[in-house]
Amino acid sequence: MVSTPEVRAAQPDDALAFATCHLACWREAYGELWGQERFAEMDVEKMARRRRQEIEDGTATHVLAEADGEVVAVAISGPSRDEDDPAPQELYASYVRKAYQGSGVADALLAATIGDRPAALWVYRDNPRATAFYVNHGFIPDGSERTDSEGILEIRMVRNGGRPD
Repeated sequence: MVSTPEVRAAQPDDALAFATCHLACWREAYGELWGQERFAEMDVEKMARRRRQEIEDGTATHVLAEADGEVVAVAISGPSRDEDDPAPQELYASYVRKAYQGSGVADALLAATIGDRPAALWVYRDNPRATAFYVNHGFIPDGSERTDSEGILEIRMVRNGGRPD
């Protein structure tokens, strides 16, 4: 049985463990979808330097979950990056290692990054597990679509009716 993860704000010294977990989650979630070529181009040290800089600068909120001294889940949020700005906050990323999916840690990450505030996020259209999770947290597709660098369709989901007046 896996232990209950502890959720906390990431510190600059967590950058490498944060990036390592993020990459591991991508491999688990998108290994077949993205292909090995895309993963071969990824540099965990470069990812860690970026995370460290963002954490130090406070340009985004970085949260992690640890279990038995290992980072097992990560999430990043910050100001909306969309030109049409459907909500003041955006969930940039939220990933949980497979062994901890269904444990409640994703709920805790969401609470720690954006709480119950209005927010938007982008998710692969053909990712029913993630889409269902976000629907259960009050997000609904707003009709916006885009494709990522590999041509995979993403949909935007927004919670709480968008930006308050």
